[in-house]
Amino acid sequence: MFPVLFRIGNIPVDTYYATWLVALALALRWSVGRLALYEIDDDEGRRVMAWSFLGMLLGARATEYIWDFSAYWNDPSLFFDLNKGGLSEKGAILGALLVTFISCRRGGRVSFFRLCEVTVIPSFFAIALGRWGCFFAGCCVGIESSFPLALHFPYDAPSMTRHATQIYYSLSAALILLTLIFVEKYSVRRCGRIPPLPLLTPLGLILYSVMRIAVDPLRLNFDEMKPSDVALAAVIIPTGAWFLFSWKAFCKKARDVQIP
Repeated sequence: MFPVLFRIGNIPVDTYYATWLVALALALRWSVGRLALYEIDDDEGRRVMAWSFLGMLLGARATEYIWDFSAYWNDPSLFFDLNKGGLSEKGAILGALLVTFISCRRGGRVSFFRLCEVTVIPSFFAIALGRWGCFFAGCCVGIESSFPLALHFPYDAPSMTRHATQIYYSLSAALILLTLIFVEKYSVRRCGRIPPLPLLTPLGLILYSVMRIAVDPLRLNFDEMKPSDVALAAVIIPTGAWFLFSWKAFCKKARDVQIP
């Protein structure tokens, strides 16, 4: 493991935070480049995404402490101590969605759902890359296992291997990323028109929920499902219906378009 990426003088640069911030910055840059594809004004899109980025960071940091609220209530300075706690992926998504929705409603010139379609593909890129920060930092480890893909971590006994859940997340996110790119290529890029209803957003939510439900129980200290896990499981059916309805609406709109 490489918990410290490099040092600036005597200040260590944490691998975990450095990898995630690079991943998020690249995802944000990619999102900006996708605004024109969904006919979103560049200036307005950048404005909303700037606020969303801050909401994402705040949500990612704050959610980590909900489960240990009393400790941080007694010592609020722990919230800013980067050596304690990390970034919650589910909190980041919730924070970004909430701030994006509020910013779109207040401005009134950017469609919330179109902006979600813009950012959903880069978001899975961020997860696929950022989870390697978890791996090299040695956090989010899995339970002990003799599974062929299980790995030995330096702080364990020489004979012990664990599920490399960080890599499972990364590879799953990469597969979801490719799936969404394929769907977008077939719909928006190949047909030359924007679907009347979101396609990528509900599909991304479904696949993300399945990924977390499948991998989370393999993590160390996973005793029971948290409310966020229950929420992810609960949204699969309605988002599945949402995706099918959106796909049907897209097919109806594209019926007269000749696809080569």
